[in-house]
Amino acid sequence: MDFAAALGWLENLSRFGVRLGLERMAYLLEALGHPEEAVPVIHVAGTNGKGSTAAMIAAVLQEAGYRVGLYTSPHLECYTERIRLDGRPIPPERFAALVEEIQPIVAAGVASGLEHPTEFEVGTAIMYRYFAAVGADVIVQETGLGGRLDSTNLVRRPLVAVITPVDLDHTDRLGPTVADIAREKAGILKPGRPAVLAPQAPEVRALLGEAASRLGCPLTIVGEDVRYRTRSIALGGGVMDYHGRAWQYEALRVGLSGVHQLGNAACALAALEVVEAQGFHVPEEAVRRGLASVRWPGRLEVVRTAPLVILDGAHNPAGARSLRAALEEFLPGRRLVLVCGMLADKDAAGALAEMAAPAAEVVATRPDSPRALPPAELARLVPGADTGACPVHVIADPLEAVALAMRRAGPRGAVCVAGSLYLVGLVRAHLRGSKGRQSSLAGWQP
Repeated sequence: MDFAAALGWLENLSRFGVRLGLERMAYLLEALGHPEEAVPVIHVAGTNGKGSTAAMIAAVLQEAGYRVGLYTSPHLECYTERIRLDGRPIPPERFAALVEEIQPIVAAGVASGLEHPTEFEVGTAIMYRYFAAVGADVIVQETGLGGRLDSTNLVRRPLVAVITPVDLDHTDRLGPTVADIAREKAGILKPGRPAVLAPQAPEVRALLGEAASRLGCPLTIVGEDVRYRTRSIALGGGVMDYHGRAWQYEALRVGLSGVHQLGNAACALAALEVVEAQGFHVPEEAVRRGLASVRWPGRLEVVRTAPLVILDGAHNPAGARSLRAALEEFLPGRRLVLVCGMLADKDAAGALAEMAAPAAEVVATRPDSPRALPPAELARLVPGADTGACPVHVIADPLEAVALAMRRAGPRGAVCVAGSLYLVGLVRAHLRGSKGRQSSLAGWQP
């Protein structure tokens, strides 16, 4: 089987949708010989920041000399980005071989009466199988959705469970309140295993603390047990001090933009302290190099200048608040045009209330997804659109939308492309010169 056929087969499983539950995943892992038990796991959940936090943990451990598997989702340009060993995506030929290996297992399960596994479940099983086969020293895995019933949650004894800030998202599946969502995230906590919590709203802090206490999880809370201080922030990174239980570091450079990333870095460092206490040596040099070199595409990522073009995957109100704060911090007085596209199951009005605030104009477009919110509907949600206070353009084609935004911003202005990662990934591929369909961006000049 070649890579294209393997990828096509896996992506075709998206027709089974998102189905929370562990029965199908348990079958796959048992049939594969329980690869999830072959490599120690660091488990990261949360509403926002879990991907960045996981990437920072992985980068530091890699600098410390370990073979590190990193599992995140969704991808921006190619599915293989989800499964990385030492920063490199799984090779296409290896991916194809693993798909070929798992196909008869899936077929046998369905023939026995098992509900068909989803795309994410099969991808997660492939991830464990790959990292076990190549002899990874540790896996840093991000949950897909929630935690309690997520496909990644069959690891019984994680090195540490990390919960980044919890807020409203996926309310149709995780529950309508922040407390409901926090209970689902708390599902990754395991009896007696250490846990790290990012700063949380008081209600969430209390709920997660009670869950950890009930399970006997040794708990580290950022802002209480460990602290950090912002020294400086700029577009392209920041500098912070960290004061942990054992580590005391001054002037750590973090290679991701935004003050919120310094909080994510503190959460990563707290987790790494816990991991080091279990036998993983993590010298200061690895901490400094890993945090400084970490990259997380599509999160306040600058891909063009003149005009400045920033990509960010903020797709819920909490993420949009962080994006707004960063744009206001980094682009004072600069003309900003927002290009936004979102999925229909997101709180688009809540997100736009934040991310559109610094914008002089907004271009509403459509992400490359069947679940996309129609651009005309999105446009009506822009604050000030009805009064003309904020000019809004509706351009269904995302690449044409970005071309318009670049013209409207002018060479000294800025464009922010935000919302769905399906939008960010498509735009990123074209602005970075990846092969794909042509659009009005080809040959564009300010």
